[in-house]
Amino acid sequence: MAEGRKAVFLLLLCLLVCCAGGCQRDRKSAGESVSKVCKTSIFSWEEEYLLPDMEDEIKKAVETLECGTVYQQIPSDTDMDVIKDYLKRRKESGQDVYYLAGDSRWAIQKDAEAMLQAVETVGKWNKEVSTEGGFSGIVWDVEPYLLERWDTDPVTVMAQFVQNAAKAYEAAKEQNLLVILCIPNFYDSMGMEQSLEKLIRSGCDAVAVMNYDKTDEAGQNFLGGQIFEEAAIAEKYGKGIIHITEMQRPGTHELEPKNTYYEDGIEAVQKSWRHLRGEIPNKNLGFSWHYLKPILELLDSDTR
Repeated sequence: MAEGRKAVFLLLLCLLVCCAGGCQRDRKSAGESVSKVCKTSIFSWEEEYLLPDMEDEIKKAVETLECGTVYQQIPSDTDMDVIKDYLKRRKESGQDVYYLAGDSRWAIQKDAEAMLQAVETVGKWNKEVSTEGGFSGIVWDVEPYLLERWDTDPVTVMAQFVQNAAKAYEAAKEQNLLVILCIPNFYDSMGMEQSLEKLIRSGCDAVAVMNYDKTDEAGQNFLGGQIFEEAAIAEKYGKGIIHITEMQRPGTHELEPKNTYYEDGIEAVQKSWRHLRGEIPNKNLGFSWHYLKPILELLDSDTR
């Protein structure tokens, strides 16, 4: 009997050691994923930048701005050879690539149909381009507050969006894809703190905040919400937090000078980011430029 109890004890001990080791590996893997997802990045909306003719322009931007990641929009009917070639060039240049997609209507679609389809498409692409490096993940730019229904029933719209984001996130994990979710900086100031928390906890590996207001960008003085609350939630759940800086010309999409760094220039952005690093304690804090085309305009004007 004593020998039997000893054998059982040793078996349980081995199981505990194995489980502990597995948990440590899982935590390490999760930490590496969050760190990877928070590399300095740049949005690229135009499909023309997929083509080899634009490679010098892309390199100029990513090298000058030290970007480790590109968020690239790609039409679903793009030729596979074009995608393979683009991914190969990005890999050679040292950037991860995330598929950039979104539509406000996706927020209220039943069963997250469009988002799940996008995940399936990227997963299929990755199976075909494995030697070229493939896509690291997906960036969702779904903006439910642009819907007319938001004006009359934002709570229901937000609830459906949270559900859809969670479904898409689970599907993405099955495809080994990281997920970055773009959000505005005002959900918490609208009384949607609980929905915001669910969205960050269940819908992404990192949340990218469109923090387009140069007034107290960290938000510690509570001037318009900003990014402080989002950063606290992200830290709570071990998620990344990415601050997006707008670079389009004032007047574009009703942007005011306070919303964009177009007139301030690249150095002003970098100074702002250094300040935010001091204000936001998150280990996994990243930064992103929005977006490639206006930045190239700025870089060209600086060389004239």
